Amino acid sequence: MSEGWKTSVSRRPLLVALGSVVGIGVVGGAIYEGGHRLFRGSPKGPYGDLLEGLGDLGDATRVGRAVLARMPGFQATKVAGRLRSTMAGRSLPAVLVQDVSLGRIEEVENWVVPTTLAQLCALAASQ
Repeated sequence: MSEGWKTSVSRRPLLVALGSVVGIGVVGGAIYEGGHRLFRGSPKGPYGDLLEGLGDLGDATRVGRAVLARMPGFQATKVAGRLRSTMAGRSLPAVLVQDVSLGRIEEVENWVVPTTLAQLCALAASQ
């Protein structure tokens, strides 16, 4: 009987090689994601803390321009102050769900959005 592959390959070096490949993949993924998150950058400006959860600021700015067109007396500093107190310590999704449950919604160019989201987009457009 000839010697099988199980007896010719020792288990320990095989496990070390597999562990190394998995470890390199995990470390590489962590470096990629960490760099992406660190260097993507947070929104700048006086309202950066509020705009952080919006995602793509280009889209938010486009919606915000439509909101600003409907609100000629928009005062960014007052709206930002109200939003900071409303959102204090709460996540954006939680605030938006509460807006909808309370009926606080706006119609912006045939889109129905929570009032807080409309105001955040207006802030993005006003910077």
